[in-house]
Amino acid sequence: MFKLFKCSTCSLSDRFFSELEQCQPKSEQFEHVNNLNKIMLDQWFGKPFWFTLGALVGGFLLSIAVFHNLGEGIFLAVAGLGVLALTIWRLEYGLLAAFAELFANSHGHLVSTEVFGFDLSLREVIFLGVMLGWLVLLVTRKTKLQIKDNRILIFLPLFLAIVIGYAVGFAQNEAGKAFNDGNGYFYLAYLFPILSVKWDLIKQRQLLQVMAAAAIWVTALTLGLLYLFTHLSGEALVSIYRFIRDTRTGELTRMSGVIFRIFLQAQFSAIIFALLIAPWLWLKEISKKTRIHLVFILALLISVALISLSRSFWVGLIVAAVPFIVLIISLLKPTVKRFASSSGLAITSGIAATIILAVVTLFPIPYRLGSLTDLTWLFSSRTSDLGDVAISSRWNLLPEMWEEIKTAPLLGSGFGEEVTFKTDDPRARSISPDGTWTTYAFEWGWLDLWLKMGLLGPLAFLWLFYGLLKGLLRDEVRLERNPSEVELSSTKVDKSRPAWLTIGLVSGLFMLYATHIFSPYLNHPLGLGFILFLVPFINFSLAQRKVTKETLPLYLRPSTKAVEPSSAAWLANSLADSVEQK
Repeated sequence: MFKLFKCSTCSLSDRFFSELEQCQPKSEQFEHVNNLNKIMLDQWFGKPFWFTLGALVGGFLLSIAVFHNLGEGIFLAVAGLGVLALTIWRLEYGLLAAFAELFANSHGHLVSTEVFGFDLSLREVIFLGVMLGWLVLLVTRKTKLQIKDNRILIFLPLFLAIVIGYAVGFAQNEAGKAFNDGNGYFYLAYLFPILSVKWDLIKQRQLLQVMAAAAIWVTALTLGLLYLFTHLSGEALVSIYRFIRDTRTGELTRMSGVIFRIFLQAQFSAIIFALLIAPWLWLKEISKKTRIHLVFILALLISVALISLSRSFWVGLIVAAVPFIVLIISLLKPTVKRFASSSGLAITSGIAATIILAVVTLFPIPYRLGSLTDLTWLFSSRTSDLGDVAISSRWNLLPEMWEEIKTAPLLGSGFGEEVTFKTDDPRARSISPDGTWTTYAFEWGWLDLWLKMGLLGPLAFLWLFYGLLKGLLRDEVRLERNPSEVELSSTKVDKSRPAWLTIGLVSGLFMLYATHIFSPYLNHPLGLGFILFLVPFINFSLAQRKVTKETLPLYLRPSTKAVEPSSAAWLANSLADSVEQK
């Protein structure tokens, strides 16, 4: 992708370390490597990460304090006004707050209250704050509506499909059910303020760190719940269970003895973060110490995917592994030895994840209720038992959905369309003993799109997939050397995207679309939010500019030892630009 410079004494190609040894004294080599590893850690765990993590933890603790009392309304009012002010001050900060809440909270109901008979949630308050702030900026001409941005084109078929879904739904089904069924798609309105922001490398790095903070918080919450539910008695867990259930944070299901399944829909963000940092294991600039840190972080994230017991997540990861491996080989071009050793580290992360779960479950303080046998049985049964109630209920639903789709295959039956089928879910059978269940919320994600928005629904999402994939895989920067200047033949230097980021984002996109086969994510704010999360990283249409070698960041100047932009160069550029702006 890049053509790097050559100095007068050696070739500065992508073989960084071998060339570096020829060009630098040993002391400078070690200093450079240490600085490089520090920069790579700063990529994920800088100030935006810690600020976001602190805000998420503080918000969660406050939500416990105001749970089911008058403080809920006060909390929402303060949050809404705060996000409004934040958005008017800096539009991207309001969007970062929205992404932080989205990736950290499963359904956005961490705090909610009833207003005039309507259930107002934290996610909705943040949405209103950001959109109102954006409108204020539009009216005051401090930002622009980017209706000519070519990234809108890949969303147009989906917008049309949503209109059809609502039009048919309001015409044929109950208006309340139609609105509630399709209101998740309103999250796509964030596309317009996102396009109003110029996402330079500094803002992109902030966005990535917000994702990282949310993923780490979800990981900590998951492991914390696992510890509590394997170490406390039933009486002590009643209030915890009620809080998690009523805020729709997750699903806690007793599986065996005292072993619980800890499933949070927001665990999706932990898996995405794992796909984003995993490619770093294959970067040749990474030191052994940093690789150990990466293995530990990956192990924590993988442990979340395991204890979720979500076969939909597992299928998504298996599918994502294909583009992940292909892009690792094609973009990073590791040697056979490096590929094998790094793959071994990835496998080590998986093994360490199981150890983490065992340690949390069997930790003897204050006393443990679970056993290693229970934990082993949990995973073996989940992978081998294909006749459990979740799978049988899905298969019972499948023919009934097909029959409904056949009645209106082109335009669909609209949002709010219900299907009646037989379920084996004990929660449903406690209400309907014969298992007859009628609902408009379905597990077959792609069939759900077809049923409610017609054939255009799934086709629109496939078109969106194609557009996002094309935008992520396009070569964004090509550098050419002239005697007096460096000319960019495509876009600005500060818009370069490193290979590890491309690998992570593309793999995450595949994971999302595969997971939606069995669990609805594309019609959920989490899935739609991740699609919007990709927008700042794709398809920039910026004017060509010329840059002299003196204005280039240090890592690209001919007189310095260039680093392959697939790793720390991207971050170093953003840091250099940040200093210039200050």
